[in-house]
Amino acid sequence: MPAPAPRRSPGNLPVEITTFVGRRGERTEIKRLLSDSRLLTLTGFGGVGKTRLALRAADDLQRAFSDGAWLVELATLTDPALLADIMTKSLGLRTRGKDSATEALVGHLAGRELLLVLDNCEHLLDACALLVGTLLRACPRLRVLATSREPLRCQGETVLPVAPLTVPAEGAGGPAGYDAISLFTERARAADPRFEVTEANRDDVAAICRRLDGIPLALELAAVRLRGLSPGELLERLSDYFEPAGPSRRGAPERQQTLRGCVEWSYELCSPAERRLWTQASVFAGGFEIDAAEAVCETGADAEPVVRTLSALVEKSILTREEHDGRTRFRMLEVIRRYGTGRLDAADRTSTRRRHRDFYSRLITRAEPEWFGTQQRQWMYRIAVEHPNLRAAMEFCLTDPAETEAGLEIAGRLRDAWIALGALNEGTHWLERLLTAGPVAPLSQARALWTAAWLAVMKGDLATAKPLVIAGTRLAGSLDDEHTRGLMTQVSAFYAMFAGDLPRAIARAEQALAVFRATGDRYQEISTLIMAQMAYGYAGEPGQALARYAACLELAEEVGDTWFRSYATWNAGAVHWKCGDVAEALRLLRNAIRVKREITDELGLALCLETLACATADSDPRRAAKIFGVAQARWARMGATVTTIPWTGQAHAEVEARLRAELGDRQFELAQRQGCALDPEEGLDLAEAKDTPTAASRAKSTPLTPREQEVASLVRRGLTNKEIAGKLVIAQRTAETHVEHILNKLGFTSRAQIASWMLDQQS
Repeated sequence: MPAPAPRRSPGNLPVEITTFVGRRGERTEIKRLLSDSRLLTLTGFGGVGKTRLALRAADDLQRAFSDGAWLVELATLTDPALLADIMTKSLGLRTRGKDSATEALVGHLAGRELLLVLDNCEHLLDACALLVGTLLRACPRLRVLATSREPLRCQGETVLPVAPLTVPAEGAGGPAGYDAISLFTERARAADPRFEVTEANRDDVAAICRRLDGIPLALELAAVRLRGLSPGELLERLSDYFEPAGPSRRGAPERQQTLRGCVEWSYELCSPAERRLWTQASVFAGGFEIDAAEAVCETGADAEPVVRTLSALVEKSILTREEHDGRTRFRMLEVIRRYGTGRLDAADRTSTRRRHRDFYSRLITRAEPEWFGTQQRQWMYRIAVEHPNLRAAMEFCLTDPAETEAGLEIAGRLRDAWIALGALNEGTHWLERLLTAGPVAPLSQARALWTAAWLAVMKGDLATAKPLVIAGTRLAGSLDDEHTRGLMTQVSAFYAMFAGDLPRAIARAEQALAVFRATGDRYQEISTLIMAQMAYGYAGEPGQALARYAACLELAEEVGDTWFRSYATWNAGAVHWKCGDVAEALRLLRNAIRVKREITDELGLALCLETLACATADSDPRRAAKIFGVAQARWARMGATVTTIPWTGQAHAEVEARLRAELGDRQFELAQRQGCALDPEEGLDLAEAKDTPTAASRAKSTPLTPREQEVASLVRRGLTNKEIAGKLVIAQRTAETHVEHILNKLGFTSRAQIASWMLDQQS
């Protein structure tokens, strides 16, 4: 297994893949402006480097914000109504109950000191301005750093135009010290490790950077050409390919025309098959895999296979390629994607988007039954990364009433995906739009009503869920389809359980279970078994609950499931705890946590931690309070509370009252804060550990790795990061990262504190 990632400041900033070049002045200016203004927008045309600059500035600043820096990527979002939902997802929140996504954001951010980075706002200006204004008014310690091609025009906004990188003037001498040349050289070496700026080619390199006006994207695209051209040969061809083609766009800045020329140059260098694949692949949002490209893109009967053409586009830096678990995924820079979209004529665009929709419809149809089985984890990842494409497919289905049913088929089959993604509000949004967009077949409508009812119940919005359950049940009753009637019986059981009508929940769950067994639907069978298990447990019938648990385990083992099995195991642990069998409860709950750590199930982990704390309360009250704190931190990250799930909140309140009586309010709250402050993985380690570490072992232990102890020792001696890097023969950036990890692990804010701590350790 790969080594665990080092601890970072709170946030979700991506790790840089390529070196960041220059922009020292802009980074200093951003820091100064954000100290005075709570909203700073970096403006400039596409390709000038706004995103990279914002991310590097946020990385520079994140330690100044106690709750870190968080990125919200908006390039693939086309529906302004989903802006708040996308923001909650980026922050790791799960909106539940009747609260809107905006209310959840305000509740989460109101008391936090946090930097929010909103990237690519230009196509959502009104929605961004409205939401940012709302958040800034309600959240006094929030700062926002936005990137956009034009200002948000929001009250209190400061605008910083981002210029191209610096280039030498003609006759200025050597190229050293100019950011454009540094970037071009770095990327040229990546394309051809033998490349060097020499006396013979330095004037050509400087001329290339001048002709490209220091535009980062243009420089990066041009640098790739040095695989087959010398700088002089590349310079000769700039006149052919980097000047604006045809009439200029009225009012467009000259550099924007130059960037278009840069992209057009790459387009002209592609073969006809590569150009066609480029334009057709532009319908994908957020990336795509080989099977999607082969289904959507038609390069012609005599063209090379799609996979070979994809590789050619990667070589030409039109696409980027990444791998995950042995699967290859391709991405296209947004400016390149938009250029490709513009080259598609209306008829070709419609037919390509229809093939795109059809592919993702087939993908979801295939994923639904395979979600339950040995391919479960792979499908969970695939559906998560394809989320932008699923949005694009459903959006296409809203362009024509005749396409509505296909979109509703997609949305209706995404129940577990909406839940796993924490996208309950977004799922509701799409279902509401598609259900009212045009006439659909009764079977598709019934399936969509089933999914919509499930999501409403999951959010605790029983007022919305009730008419959906009634309408779906009535419609299913008119159909000659036993399975559809079983689905509506199942969701009515789920509704009854959340409404507190446990006898009805049990009766309806057993009815649905009989249907799914008769129709051979093992996927819905195990889902309903867990629901029945929970209802029996909450109704005080442990024997029946554990019988359903045994059936769940048998079915999960048969098909290789982990997701449903972990929920069944959690609930069995809760039943054993209620029955007084604490040892068995602890064993089951720790097993469930171990499985849920592997599949990254935030909701499931929070539930397991809550129940584990309750089961630990009698034997180790202080540890139980700490585990409550670990759970509290997870609920907060989801934008939820322990009361989200029925009966779990009641158990928490009862056990917390006992712990406060035994420990006292002050000691309970201290232990809970300690658990809440733990790193998420450390918190799970605490929960899984069977024995509490002794005081002596804690005194002798250190949270630092051996390398971090070396760095801390050099900090104590007063060495700078540059000096530490030289002493340990590592990059200065690596030394900076080690120091940041040490500060985070020890809860310090200065190097002086590290030095003092090291003295204490050594004494």
